[in-house]
Amino acid sequence: MADDNSRPVRRRTLSRDKVVAAALGIVDELGWEQLTMSTLSSRLGIVTASLYNHVRNLDDVRAAVQIRAMTELGAHLREVAMGRSGIDGLRALIDAHHAWAVEHPRRYGALTTAPVDRGGLLAAALDANVALRTMLASCGVPEEETLEAAVGMFAALHGFAVLQSSGFLGDELDLDHIYETVVRGVLTGASLDPTRTR
Repeated sequence: MADDNSRPVRRRTLSRDKVVAAALGIVDELGWEQLTMSTLSSRLGIVTASLYNHVRNLDDVRAAVQIRAMTELGAHLREVAMGRSGIDGLRALIDAHHAWAVEHPRRYGALTTAPVDRGGLLAAALDANVALRTMLASCGVPEEETLEAAVGMFAALHGFAVLQSSGFLGDELDLDHIYETVVRGVLTGASLDPTRTR
């Protein structure tokens, strides 16, 4: 009868989910451009060849990172939207998007770079899109205009979030005041009354 010391050592189990989680960690700490198969295998403590048991290649990893980040943002916005409507609900969504982008600047940057898997990313964006378009409709924006309004709104808010997170705006300016100016412009552009956001 073999003693306990003769038993094979159980190797740490690895899964696609754990690989993607590690990739997100690299993006958060080092940035999108530093996500490589080499840095990923080093983070996981395995040889690079072992990664191919769980992902096809670097594009597969990057697509999964973008989809995971979009799913997280969408879930966050859906939660914020629950039980809210009208201009106050829309303002809550705007603030939630901004807070998430500032809190996760590199993850947000990865999410908003050119999509690796456009179809997968669009599917993952469903929660965010539904939350925003539904809120716009509750503010009186015609249903057929909510998509363009949502995209325009996102573009403006995204621009400010990136400039803030990159440090481009510095700290000499009152960024809170500039943010409010951006929000007012976004609401005016959507034919909504900015004075009703408070």
